[in-house]
Amino acid sequence: MTTPEKPDQVPKWAYLSVSYVLILGAVYLGFIVTINKFETLSDVSLGHFKEAYDGNIALTTEQASDSLTADQKDILLRKVTVIEHNKLHHLGIVKKLYKNNYALLSLFPILSAITAIIAFLIVQKGWNLSGPYLKNYFILFTTLTALVGIYPEVYQQEEGIDKNIRNYLEYEKIQKNIFSYSLTAPLFNKDTIMFNHFVDKINMQEKQLSNIIFKEKVG
Repeated sequence: MTTPEKPDQVPKWAYLSVSYVLILGAVYLGFIVTINKFETLSDVSLGHFKEAYDGNIALTTEQASDSLTADQKDILLRKVTVIEHNKLHHLGIVKKLYKNNYALLSLFPILSAITAIIAFLIVQKGWNLSGPYLKNYFILFTTLTALVGIYPEVYQQEEGIDKNIRNYLEYEKIQKNIFSYSLTAPLFNKDTIMFNHFVDKINMQEKQLSNIIFKEKVG
């Protein structure tokens, strides 16, 4: 026979509600801390890309081929700037996807370990003999572990990261070709290419890359 709760006794559902809020708050805090850690690491790791870009811009401005006119040099620099914006767009998407993936993968083993411990305690006592707190925490941590584990797969984060990295590298390749041509024009990869033909080639590469991105988004 169960003992009736005293009027001034806090009901179990209140304890559970408070503990749920604290647990979810701790998980969210861990997620935010991990994301901030990733942001710091990525800023340090990607800093040299900005330095390399600034160095190439300075080199192109100061040592551009004498065969190029001032207007032609300006056109190449403008093309490089546009491509840089496209590169940073894809890099920004990669960072957003990767930091979420990084945080979730960091939380998954912790939540899995807690779930395993609770499951072990329940197995020792049996489900019927386990207390309500243990049962509720098992359900909560099992749900959190499942959500954290399947989230990247459901939203295809890995695929999104790979696609945007490929697009970033393709734009960077075009950008390097422009830097190279600005220094060696009219020679480019041992061939003689006049300025207008080179710009047409760059425009075609950009158009093809844009079409690939469009198809990936639609498909």
